[in-house]
Amino acid sequence: MWLRVSSYPEKEMAMEIASKIRNAGARVEIKEHTDWDLEEKYILRGKLSELEEYEEAQEWKRYAEIIRDLLREKIDVETFEKEFLKRAFPEEYRLAEKIMDKEVSDETFLDGVEAAFKLSFLMSSVYGFLRANGIEVNDFVGGSLPDDPEIVIELDEEVVGCEKVYYLDFSPAWDVSVDILSVIKNNVTVEGIEGVVIDAISRVLMNLIAGLEETNDIEELESYTSGVIEEAEGLDAELYVDAEEIFDIMLKSLEKAGIIRISGKKVKLRK
Repeated sequence: MWLRVSSYPEKEMAMEIASKIRNAGARVEIKEHTDWDLEEKYILRGKLSELEEYEEAQEWKRYAEIIRDLLREKIDVETFEKEFLKRAFPEEYRLAEKIMDKEVSDETFLDGVEAAFKLSFLMSSVYGFLRANGIEVNDFVGGSLPDDPEIVIELDEEVVGCEKVYYLDFSPAWDVSVDILSVIKNNVTVEGIEGVVIDAISRVLMNLIAGLEETNDIEELESYTSGVIEEAEGLDAELYVDAEEIFDIMLKSLEKAGIIRISGKKVKLRK
């Protein structure tokens, strides 16, 4: 039975977490796919001075000051992006840099992934802002901002003068999946939130197998897929688990692995 542990925007991130799980003794797969996200937003366009009442405009005022300072001389795109992010979001930039550190903890790695997502989205908006104000963006960033630049701000609620738009964003993603039967067979322990999920589904699967000592009826056996883990690995409170919706998937995986035999509405352990 394969469990998708998580999805990552960079192949290197997926390979890092996959390596940790594989080194612990489990079978791991990485698969690339195209992800998408559709959002409904309301936007306002205008001069910065015209939209100063909005909090979002104040952020662009801060960004504009950083950009003006960076554009005192012609600067290459990579340096511009690095310096802008270091000044605009120093904490997030620091976290994002840590995802390539092999010694970093799982918790810090996940925080870094979240920060990298945020910064990537921000830079897309910054480059749109630059082009809207006549700044050339190729291998280098060159030009100067107007005193009162044009901005576009996004709002979650409709206001007078705004326009409704949809954002459809496509992006590459890499899924990391783990063979749970290999986790059980090799008594694998994985740290971090991934470890919590892997441990929980492993316990459910073992509970399902143990349930065959009590009943062979499929409908009765389904109740063994939900319950409470009082001392979940890595958590400081009880964990309520509900895996009823993947009951059929678990049965099929156990049958494919040669552990059980399904006949009609009955299930039996193979000798």
